[in-house]
Amino acid sequence: MGMKGIVAGAGLLAMTAGVFLAPQASATAPPPELSVSPAKVAPGQAVNFTASCHGTRTAVTSPGLTGPVTLSVQSGATYTGHGKAAGRTGKFKASFRCDGGPNLPAASGTATVEFEIVCPPPPTTPTKPPSSTKPPSSSQPPSSSEPPSSSAPSSSAPSSSSARVVPAALAKPCGTPGKTPQVKVTPAGAPQTGGGI
Repeated sequence: MGMKGIVAGAGLLAMTAGVFLAPQASATAPPPELSVSPAKVAPGQAVNFTASCHGTRTAVTSPGLTGPVTLSVQSGATYTGHGKAAGRTGKFKASFRCDGGPNLPAASGTATVEFEIVCPPPPTTPTKPPSSTKPPSSSQPPSSSEPPSSSAPSSSAPSSSSARVVPAALAKPCGTPGKTPQVKVTPAGAPQTGGGI
């Protein structure tokens, strides 16, 4: 064996080692992805996440969630997780981290998705006041309200307007269930106390 044979053999050995020891598809691994469904939810409603990660993943976290969402294997590099929306409204970002390790550096990164917590629309009550309630009440008030209408027309109008507003006023505000904002009311001329004196 001559010098050329040794050099050719060493070159062939180096090429073979490079093929077998090279990381597999390190440049072709996709970055992590995250999606949410539905994108608009009410406070306390279920939120579903679908993630793609070619490596080690963390839980999905967000200030708009009641806690971290664990991602479970769906198939291959696809993961799913189920969480619950927090009790306050607003737009929130949820994210998770994927670590592809030294063999899949392109798969490493943080995936983020945005979702919104909105107040549910107020309950519609057109079923109660439509034709079944209004016709009898509208036929009775004209006969009874016509004579008093000349003496107090403005008092009958506000009572019918306030009757329409009352159901909306009784609806609980969106946000933390069971808690309504408290407003400090001090009557005029009332003594103010402070500092325990």
